[in-house]
Amino acid sequence: MVVEISAKEKENSAMSDSDLAASLMDEVIGQRGVREPVKAMLERAYQALSRRNSAWTRRRVRAVFNKEANRIDYREITEMRAVVEARKSHAAYREETARLASMAVVRATAHHSDLDAR
Repeated sequence: MVVEISAKEKENSAMSDSDLAASLMDEVIGQRGVREPVKAMLERAYQALSRRNSAWTRRRVRAVFNKEANRIDYREITEMRAVVEARKSHAAYREETARLASMAVVRATAHHSDLDAR
């Protein structure tokens, strides 16, 4: 039994890489302001990605975002994932730091109230 893959199926499988890259680019961009221009969002993504690898250009960021790129390198996907992961890690660090700081304030307040009661 011979199974042929149609050109349409090949095209859809190629599009999955660009869809993945575009969704990762959305995550790299992060939260968008209500009236924030697209140019500002793409600049923010470019700044984050070019810090990791100078091969990123504004044009490449725009092509990935608009799904216009003919090919997506594995390196680009791993770099976008690394930026997203670093952002999540930093957010968790800030959350933990804020939690510890609030615990220290509660502890200091309780200590001062014990001294005032004596």
